[in-house]
Amino acid sequence: MPKANKIDISLYGEQSTIMHDWLETDKHCIDIVPVGSGKTFLAAVALPLFATDEKYHKGKDIIYSAPTGSMIKSLIWEPLKQSCMEHFGLRDGKDINNSELTIKFPNGVFIRCKSAEMKENLRGLNVGMWVADEASLYSQETLQEITNRLRPRVGSPDTQGRLIVISTPNGNGPLYDLFTLAENNPDKYIVRHLNYKQMRSGNLDFIEEQKRIISPLKFEQDYMCSWESVTDQFFYTFNRAVHSRDVFDRLGDIYTFHDFNKRVMCAVVAQVTKPNSNNGTMEILKSYAIKDCGTEQLAQQIREDYPRRRIYSVIDMSGAQTNRDTTSTFGVTDRVILEKYGFTIINSKRSNPLISDTDNSSNAFINRGGLTVSPYDVQLIEALQSYHFTDGTRKKLTKYTDSKYAHIDGLGDSIRYGIHHLFPIQHDSWAGAEYVGNDQRMQAYNRPGIEHEPYSPLYKGGPTWEDIMGKRDEDIDHVIW
Repeated sequence: MPKANKIDISLYGEQSTIMHDWLETDKHCIDIVPVGSGKTFLAAVALPLFATDEKYHKGKDIIYSAPTGSMIKSLIWEPLKQSCMEHFGLRDGKDINNSELTIKFPNGVFIRCKSAEMKENLRGLNVGMWVADEASLYSQETLQEITNRLRPRVGSPDTQGRLIVISTPNGNGPLYDLFTLAENNPDKYIVRHLNYKQMRSGNLDFIEEQKRIISPLKFEQDYMCSWESVTDQFFYTFNRAVHSRDVFDRLGDIYTFHDFNKRVMCAVVAQVTKPNSNNGTMEILKSYAIKDCGTEQLAQQIREDYPRRRIYSVIDMSGAQTNRDTTSTFGVTDRVILEKYGFTIINSKRSNPLISDTDNSSNAFINRGGLTVSPYDVQLIEALQSYHFTDGTRKKLTKYTDSKYAHIDGLGDSIRYGIHHLFPIQHDSWAGAEYVGNDQRMQAYNRPGIEHEPYSPLYKGGPTWEDIMGKRDEDIDHVIW
């Protein structure tokens, strides 16, 4: 096997072993390593080495793939360009095509960066080496297409391409199947499965901080490289014996979390302390799961149960859409109906957060003891215990078609929206966290000394029309009817 061109870099821990196997063997390599271990840095160094030696590329192109095009740009493109320009004399704009994400070497070999979102993007490629980054997020079809691209030319077995996989686990998906296959074929594969202690290339202080912040499952996956999902249960850190105890209403401001559904209208009422902090709490006062109920009826019921309260609400953002069948009036949104009854909507993004972000935020919050549920709220406890994913990948949530069980995903959605908004942890998405207090309307309602007036046309003891819809109407994105 070839000796690598010399590049003056420093490698740490098992990075040197990984690089040695990539460069000095002819086997496929499956490297399951932690977040922050430098795996993409290694790829940025190795890819141009593969492209400049025929014993690696075999007259074919070198392919790097990531789950999405945006991940290619954020993970590897800039360090890869820098490596090619600094060590191989290539020029940006001439040899390096930033729009097509390709790099051409003087020998005619290309490094092509490809998104793995659709397997159709991967067809027709002539591949000598394939580096698949974050392959735990690839579909079975994509992994199969990659292996198909590595087949040798007819009659030329020496032209078979090599596969290098670098990834952190993400449940028992297609990558786990490939990993198991590789373990059982040591003549063809080198398999490595290392946690952060074994890898010895991560920032230990940062990792210890992450251990305190993120959910246990996320830490096991990202840093201990565990294949196992604790369960398909969404709220897997919820323990009825620990998190269920008496809740006493302190008669202050309340928060409501809403999921809008024609079959079963769901909402959760909570009292919250220190939102957007590491020691804040959420105590659930009551949950609602009402069959054949409209948004207006639910708003009326909450106002009757909690009169003379300021209410701050986190909603399913589908409720900001018009002409929904959960509303009582054509062209009136669920959001507008809640605002009509004095609910101050505090989440302002146009779409709901990623499932993965709410998974991480919710379980980290519950795990540190932030959530308290009354032992008498049977339907909410059932939802917390039964709300689950369709499989071990923790990507798709189960939706119940039978109205008898629809409260499970309705209340589950309500709780995860509320926790993520008030106590967010951003892990997988690139969007910044949406914190309580950023919304100007909430700040207006939360001025020191402001109090509701004793009379309302909507309900006894509630806010006036002026409090609800008056001077602050310019902040509300609807027309008063």
